[in-house]
Amino acid sequence: MKTIRYLGYRFSVPRSWPVVYDSRNPRRCVRFDEHALYLGSVSGREFCPSWLIGTTESVLIQPGRLARVAASSAEDPVARQITVRAARIRITATFDTDPAVIYHMLASAGLPAPVTVAPDPAAPNPAAADPAALPEISGTPLGAGLHYPMARPPLPDTVASYRGLGFDACAAPGRKFMRAWRRHSPYRAIGIYIGGADRACAQPDLSPGWVRAQAAAGWRFIPLYAGPQAAFGQLSRPYLQGRAAASDAVVQARWLGFGPRTPLYYDMEAYAPHSRLHVLRFLSAWTRRLHRLGYTSGVYSSADSGIADLAGQYSSGQFAMPDVIYDALWNGSASTRGGGMFDGPWPSHKRIHQFSGNITQTFGGDTLNVDQDVLNVRLRVRYATAQSSAAVAEPGGTVLAFFLGKRDRLWLERYVPPVGSGPGAAGKWVGPALAAKGAVSAPAAVWTGTGVEVFYKGPSGYLWVANYQRDGTLISRRRLTMMGVLGSQPRAIAQAGGVVDVFWRGSADDHLWHGQYTPGSGWNGPQGLGGSLASAPAPVTSAPGVTSVFFKGANGGLWMLSRDLSGTWSEPRDLGMAPLGGPPQATAQADGDIEVYWAGDGNPYLWECFFTPGTGWRGPRDLGGDLRSQPWPVTASGTVSVIWRGPGHSLGYARHLAGSSNWNVLSWRESAPAGLGWIGSAPFASVGAEGVQVFWSGRGSADWTAGPDGKNWSKPVKLT
Repeated sequence: MKTIRYLGYRFSVPRSWPVVYDSRNPRRCVRFDEHALYLGSVSGREFCPSWLIGTTESVLIQPGRLARVAASSAEDPVARQITVRAARIRITATFDTDPAVIYHMLASAGLPAPVTVAPDPAAPNPAAADPAALPEISGTPLGAGLHYPMARPPLPDTVASYRGLGFDACAAPGRKFMRAWRRHSPYRAIGIYIGGADRACAQPDLSPGWVRAQAAAGWRFIPLYAGPQAAFGQLSRPYLQGRAAASDAVVQARWLGFGPRTPLYYDMEAYAPHSRLHVLRFLSAWTRRLHRLGYTSGVYSSADSGIADLAGQYSSGQFAMPDVIYDALWNGSASTRGGGMFDGPWPSHKRIHQFSGNITQTFGGDTLNVDQDVLNVRLRVRYATAQSSAAVAEPGGTVLAFFLGKRDRLWLERYVPPVGSGPGAAGKWVGPALAAKGAVSAPAAVWTGTGVEVFYKGPSGYLWVANYQRDGTLISRRRLTMMGVLGSQPRAIAQAGGVVDVFWRGSADDHLWHGQYTPGSGWNGPQGLGGSLASAPAPVTSAPGVTSVFFKGANGGLWMLSRDLSGTWSEPRDLGMAPLGGPPQATAQADGDIEVYWAGDGNPYLWECFFTPGTGWRGPRDLGGDLRSQPWPVTASGTVSVIWRGPGHSLGYARHLAGSSNWNVLSWRESAPAGLGWIGSAPFASVGAEGVQVFWSGRGSADWTAGPDGKNWSKPVKLT
């Protein structure tokens, strides 16, 4: 043994181990497949071979952030990794079969023995609980006590969806490298090793902040997990090991910010034929466990071992199959067809092909050693509630519509779609059913992916949430006292991953406030977002993970703020539109386009402005019409429709193709659908698989519904 001194500590290290000072050679790779002691901060400029796999006993000691901190030491038995936090230092150590040498090294420096902590996907996400990982609003302070930190929502699974060229590297490159390669390389996706017992490279840059910054910059990801390898003889208990690896992978993915349904790829390097059965059992357990935990399964392996063995068993029903394959076949063909790719088992949009490896490339002056990939991974955008409404349509066609009635009662009407498609098949409306007593505001309903949640302001001003099953059965009702007293009706939207955002105007101020529900973490808030509101907020989700909130400001203008994939909110800003006569309402498309509508100031006309990525905001534009209520826009089947109450209690209606600046706007007289009867309130609508469904109150407080079908409308149905 030999003694090494570093930052006031004395470590007893095997004499045969080299001691590497990272500051003296910032390009040297910190690799855990060799015995070594690494000292100093890793620069993020390290040059690592792309092909490294496997770990042994190796230690990295870096300067710590805090001069005084209680020493702690934890061992992840699945990842075979030990992490230590102590005054002035932080340690990352890996081991293969001899962790005792790590224990001895820590003891020699007076550091505590590691406490074994098995990965638990049910435990709270440490990134969400770490104040250092929470977002802050930059710029002018919002005032003492106004802004409360809130955990970032998980990234949507679409950050792992891409069609085109990508690369994977042993260590996640530094931010400077990522900027240079984004600007100058043909790649737009990157494979990153999020964990695993045989992850050979240190990851000094890989963090929740790094992932979010790259996602916001436009990078897409291939999250890789390098666990036990058949080639190393490590699959002794394949079923249990596969489950454990999947659990650890989900813990690491959640910490980095990857949300549910994101594909996680197991890296199973090439192996001998006699290991086939062990590998299939292991990967089957990996897939089943990932699915149970809400994530998508991917497998990386060579064309003539792992991928071939999976393809051979695809239809047998004996093993669970991954959702996406990542085939290593260095044939130089940047295609996901032919060669080792199997067209039958994994159809289009479920494949990645690693067609070249261990090559050194330079873009923008920054050099990396990489493997080259071509991706054809298109994850279907899951259903979400992209704009706030009192009615929500489920994917199967069921519609739940909520109405505020007399004596502060909230009523539910439910549409049941037809069973079958025969000539006599027809859907029907069921209700009304009393949803809640004591509702003093219009409700907002969202589809969460498993059920429906409806929000409303209660008699004491607090926010209430009621949870319903898909068939309209009430599960629970809860008062969210933590959010404080609301100054306006709540408005809510839901992300595809199950995140729910609720917004309202303050009661003691006119600021915008925000509450957030995150699956697995529960409710968080309230979060003050600033602004000076003269209307209820109008939230909308455009591209996955991108949320914008609009409101009429105290100066009469149109204001907005937004949150992108970085997870942080912008400050409110005035869009410079003409004075608004009423509250705005927005609708959006998944490609990022947004349209906002409002009634004119001093005139009854419909006004519009719209946002296109790459172009920015345009408007305002007078679209004519004769509005007697707030306009309500919705988007369905590539068409934007706007409805409102017109003169004579008729329904005003206009529509155009989404993304088109050439409107076909008719006057309310020409566009008003015939035969809908007396419109006594501002209409609202839901959007779902069956199209747009419009709701309004008629004579005698009766509620009605009808829907546009091309140029015609369905016959109105009386609900209550």
